[in-house]
Amino acid sequence: MNWRAWLITATSCLTVTALLVGIKTSQIAQAMAFMESFPPPVETITVAQAQSDSWAPTRLLSGTVRSPEHLVIATEIPGRVVELPFASGDTVPKGAAILVLFNDDLEAQRTALQADLNLVNTQLERNQTLEADALVSRDQLDTLTAQTLSLTAQIAVLEARLSRTTVRAPFTGTLGIYPQRVGDLMRLSEVLTTLTGLNRERWVDFKVPQGLAELTVGDTVTIRTISGDAVGPATIIAVSDAFAEGTRTYDVRAALSAPGLRHGALVQVAVSTGPSEALLSVPARSIRWDPEGAHAFVVEPSEPGAYLPHRASLRRVEVRGERDSRFFIRGALDPDDNIADKGAFKLTDQVLLRIQAGASSE
Repeated sequence: MNWRAWLITATSCLTVTALLVGIKTSQIAQAMAFMESFPPPVETITVAQAQSDSWAPTRLLSGTVRSPEHLVIATEIPGRVVELPFASGDTVPKGAAILVLFNDDLEAQRTALQADLNLVNTQLERNQTLEADALVSRDQLDTLTAQTLSLTAQIAVLEARLSRTTVRAPFTGTLGIYPQRVGDLMRLSEVLTTLTGLNRERWVDFKVPQGLAELTVGDTVTIRTISGDAVGPATIIAVSDAFAEGTRTYDVRAALSAPGLRHGALVQVAVSTGPSEALLSVPARSIRWDPEGAHAFVVEPSEPGAYLPHRASLRRVEVRGERDSRFFIRGALDPDDNIADKGAFKLTDQVLLRIQAGASSE
């Protein structure tokens, strides 16, 4: 009796276990079928084309903008301001007075010396007439001649000092901002403001490290703003013959027409450091990086019957440079290949793609 009871119990357990396994297997199969009914992962992107392009390796150097006509206006002698004919920011014509200091005392001294000179000249002329009749000695004539020369020299000194009391514009330009007012006392060499000419030309001075590049007069460099925006090409007009001992750099000056650049502004100078290369250029956002390096995603047709007609194919590339928001590359790409542009950051290899209609790279 005992073995029959155990047999019935074992048979019942096996039957229940088999039934549960069947039920669970059916549930798993249904779940897998349900999951397969969902569409595969899809990413939406825009597409750009790889373009054949040329690129030369460059190095960005710091440069300083200079205006060919730029003057710092300062006093050569101390004095009180009696005239400031132009306000800050005004355009001053060539030869116009910018600053006039008090000079009445110097004018009075010059008038007195001029009167003395006139008197001595009159005496000299009279004595020269009397000399013909031997009525005056030669010593008297020599004394009057010496007095004439001395007074003339003193007047010249005063006129030089008077010229320093008035500062005139050597060229037509725009005044900077100044704080002085009429009546203020100015010290020796005190700066009033600046005067910048209306010339459209600008100079860019920069230093080139030894061994980086050999620039000569007539070569061309590219000028960019400090934020990287292109300004234009500049022609080199002067190159220093010597290296600075402290920095081992030589000075270079380039010229371009760029009235929008202010004197003293900091700019970037793109200097070519090697020969031009034939490469492909793509939008900068199309290039992505991972631990193995740079890559791009080429848009390729997917297999027949796939959920969408395009897939992303990862291609390894070498980035050689960047210009105007485009990377210059070489690698497993061909000209006119369609590559992922906007949205490339979220792609993985072989993921299905939905291409945004009507969108293209900028």
